[in-house]
Amino acid sequence: MANLCSTCQNKTASHITGNCQGKKNGNPCGATILSMDWKLCDTCSSATGQCKWCLQNLNGTSTATHTQTTGIPGVVVRDGDNGRTFKKLNVNDQVHIVLIEDTWSGAQWDIKSTGYGLSRQIGSQFTADPNNQQYGTRTFIVDVKQGASGNTGDIELHEVQRSYGYGWYGSGGGYTYTPLPNGKKFKVSVQVI
Repeated sequence: MANLCSTCQNKTASHITGNCQGKKNGNPCGATILSMDWKLCDTCSSATGQCKWCLQNLNGTSTATHTQTTGIPGVVVRDGDNGRTFKKLNVNDQVHIVLIEDTWSGAQWDIKSTGYGLSRQIGSQFTADPNNQQYGTRTFIVDVKQGASGNTGDIELHEVQRSYGYGWYGSGGGYTYTPLPNGKKFKVSVQVI
């Protein structure tokens, strides 16, 4: 398939649409793409010479980082990247983790642990699939801090059950997150220069 490296040609892409994270004339492209697993549309992939899924240069050399739509350099990690190591990140880059959730399952993704110098931003963002409300994506952002310099660190996620509990005598409560014993696990490593 055009605009995919030899490794990504054998992967099965998600059925959920996404938006291109490339840039055109310094502005976010944002074009709708057929799979949220892809990071670039065909046009941006051809313009940059990068695989639209993993961003590897199509001429065979490796690259891991690009500029997020937020303007902060980093990498976007998706379901198909489980177990992968992303190389050549810099201090102050970000790792955006975007995983598919089945809202009917009652489970949701949460970050279990991050390596030294990898700092999770509080909270996450859920985006429902407009064509199938059973599914959506949950996005987490991890900042690469000075402490990660020169190291390879892991980011681990797991599925949790969210439940709401009330305080004493019906006063304010809050959500609790309980790890699912047989829930899915997800792990990537990042190598920081």
